[in-house]
Amino acid sequence: MDFVSPEHLFEELPLTKEEASILDEYICDYDFTVVGKQGPEWIFSFLGVVRAELGGEEMILEDYDLLNDIFIRILEWMLEGSDCLKCFEGVKLNDARMQVERYLDEAIASREAIRLIDAGEEGVYITSKLEKLMVSGYLYKKSLVWITLLTIVRFSPKLHLLPARGLVLLVYNTLNKPNPRVMERFNERVALVREQDDALCFEGHTRDQIQEAVWILGARILLGDSVQEELASLRSMFFRYLYVLRDKEDEVIRKNAFNSLLFNQKNAVFTWEELLKFSIPVLMESIAEKTVDTIRNCQGRLYEGHGQLLVETKAITLAAPVSLKFDTLMEIDGVALKLGYSKKKLSFEEGLVGTTQAWRSILADFSDELRKSVIQKRRPPVGAVVNIRVKLVHNFKPTLAFVTIVDPQYDGQGVLHVSQVTRARLDSLKDILHPGDIMTATVVESEDDRLQFSIWEELNQVAVEHLREGDQCNALLLSEKNGFLTWLSESGFLVSTPLTEGVSEERGGYYLLEVTDVPSVGRIKGKILGATKERFDRHEAVANLVYSYIEECKKYKNGDGQGKFNTGKIERSIGVSGKYVKELIRLLQLYLTQEVCLENLNLLYFIRLLAHVLGDYRLKGYYDCLINHLIVKYEFIEGRLETLDLGALEKDFRAYPALEPLWAVIRMLSSYGDRSFAGDLERFSHSENDYVAKVAGAILAKDVQGNLPEESRWREDELLDLLSLKGKGEEDSMSGNMKEKRTFKNSLVYPVGAKHVDVEAQLDSIMQDMCRFLNNQGGTVYIGMSDKGVPVGIQADLDYLCCNLDKYELFLHQRIKEAFGEEVDRTIQIERKQFGDKVVEALVVPHFDGVVEYHSEN
Repeated sequence: MDFVSPEHLFEELPLTKEEASILDEYICDYDFTVVGKQGPEWIFSFLGVVRAELGGEEMILEDYDLLNDIFIRILEWMLEGSDCLKCFEGVKLNDARMQVERYLDEAIASREAIRLIDAGEEGVYITSKLEKLMVSGYLYKKSLVWITLLTIVRFSPKLHLLPARGLVLLVYNTLNKPNPRVMERFNERVALVREQDDALCFEGHTRDQIQEAVWILGARILLGDSVQEELASLRSMFFRYLYVLRDKEDEVIRKNAFNSLLFNQKNAVFTWEELLKFSIPVLMESIAEKTVDTIRNCQGRLYEGHGQLLVETKAITLAAPVSLKFDTLMEIDGVALKLGYSKKKLSFEEGLVGTTQAWRSILADFSDELRKSVIQKRRPPVGAVVNIRVKLVHNFKPTLAFVTIVDPQYDGQGVLHVSQVTRARLDSLKDILHPGDIMTATVVESEDDRLQFSIWEELNQVAVEHLREGDQCNALLLSEKNGFLTWLSESGFLVSTPLTEGVSEERGGYYLLEVTDVPSVGRIKGKILGATKERFDRHEAVANLVYSYIEECKKYKNGDGQGKFNTGKIERSIGVSGKYVKELIRLLQLYLTQEVCLENLNLLYFIRLLAHVLGDYRLKGYYDCLINHLIVKYEFIEGRLETLDLGALEKDFRAYPALEPLWAVIRMLSSYGDRSFAGDLERFSHSENDYVAKVAGAILAKDVQGNLPEESRWREDELLDLLSLKGKGEEDSMSGNMKEKRTFKNSLVYPVGAKHVDVEAQLDSIMQDMCRFLNNQGGTVYIGMSDKGVPVGIQADLDYLCCNLDKYELFLHQRIKEAFGEEVDRTIQIERKQFGDKVVEALVVPHFDGVVEYHSEN
């Protein structure tokens, strides 16, 4: 034999016991007896078998690593360790060498993937390579890079945990050649983002975490989703996170979130090209440009848990089983928030005490115990969809079946007539309906002494679920009307066809039909193919269809089906999942402001009630904390804060690390005036949280020893201002944004800590602060206040400048005109504040419409 044999090959490349075992396992089907017949070509046949096994989907990572290493050793030996390729000549030699080199390059690329996975570096590799590809459109040895990438995709157990940029780029670059594993891992990441939503809210988050979620959700939106509710929820979450990244100040973003969830807004507001820039400003520019008004019209959505939630075009309604009356609580972006209640009319605008009492009454209506004990069933209205049980078929009038309602909300007994089961003429419902059969039916008549039900549309829906266009069936002609024929198929459903020449219009003819249209609502349509000799019993056909329907109802009741039948209590509404309700809760939270007012309190209570209906007790606890924080601030501002059960409150707040700043504020307010708490106040004043530090600083400044009564009152007013005004100084619990709206300057003449005069330096500092306020949301510059906010007065300024208060203010106006122009100066108010014998000048600076520039001399 003048070519290498299998025996010689494995003598040259001895295998370990583990390697031999793996090779035997995966190439056991290779027939080595053909080696003599194939000649030197056998080794390429053998390599092809190994290569095919390496590509097998069932192989685990450890086996792949071993077999791939054996494959590499064989290929390297063929190229560099032997003369086996010299068995070939001319073109064949060149082809053989090129084939071995290609196999070797691919195997080494796969080995690199295994190394990256073992080192935990696959995320960095994928992100780096695909970012380079997006920049230049080219990669060195691109085909080999893709082998490494796809091997990582195949075996990495952490693919769904890749950096968001890398995973999104991977999804985008496999769109033209869909890779099921990539999409599986990407969908796992989307599910993980949804799962982490609670953690981000309860435990706090970083800007990077929110931004990572935005890239993942943005890609999911561009890929689309066949489930409308899922797409609506994910779009809402995407815009909600963007709103947080924009410091909760972009109304366009919030409106997109609102319209996505409530009205199924689907219009594309950004492209793959814009998303893959991974730039929030780029996304924002595209969204602002492409956002359009949404048609506000949607099918009602119903959720039933510990109460009912109904989301409609113009209202979001919460109702308990005992709710008899409904009132609008408030409006959010043109949609009313409505509440159902059982008692006399409640008021939500009669101060803190009256509002909290009204909510206690509402929450009592939603109590699970109350639901068990006082729920009263009522007669269903026409159009209601209810569950019924067959009692019996009338002996003397067998076209009637007596039924009773078996439903948690409705009660009553009535009849089901054969005409509400099928349009086929039948003389009996016996053997079609049986005592004990339970099904969903629609109320078609509801008077004091009679109830009548129909399952005609429900039966039609059963047929729709199982039919496809092009299906054929034997059918019996029932009637002709207005140029259309109505047929009963052998499976019991009805088909409508246009009148066709040559077809007898007499009832009782049998024909073969082809289904041409299967609408979700309305009649099934078909066309006539020709007469048929097949016959069937119409009674048996309808009985089979009804039997199928009852079996589907049983599956749904037992939780085995997909919920094909509407068992909701509100007509024309579709059911939604708990995920949808939770996203609605998060969305409504975006409409809370930082103002201490009843409107915010009512919205918090409404959201908390939504969490109760959902049955999410951790979420309820979170909103209980927000409600308690608001009530404590409200009572403090009103001067009615009484002794608090700090132990119980602390336990509640400690369950939510993200609410730690709010707990600190409650702790400080509850100890207001207690000098033994000064040490804690000092510690809070150095908090990393700006809002906590400001509140602590304001309390400390108020209690500074030696303050005049007027100074103390002013500091108290500042504290109340900090606690109560819309967004002033308070940290947003989601964005962590702090908006500084006041600065203190001890003097117009003397810099802090200096004994020398430097009017220009002080004026420069004041003008810089004013410029910042003009270009943002406005603010106030106080002259004559220490850096801790204690009034020190401006008498030293007046003495140095040799002027009175009027000239002092004229001097300030003159310098403002020089810095910004007369138009800006007209918007600035200078207010004189008196604290005992100390005078403070307050420069009230509004937001200016237009960009204001200031060129500092220093």
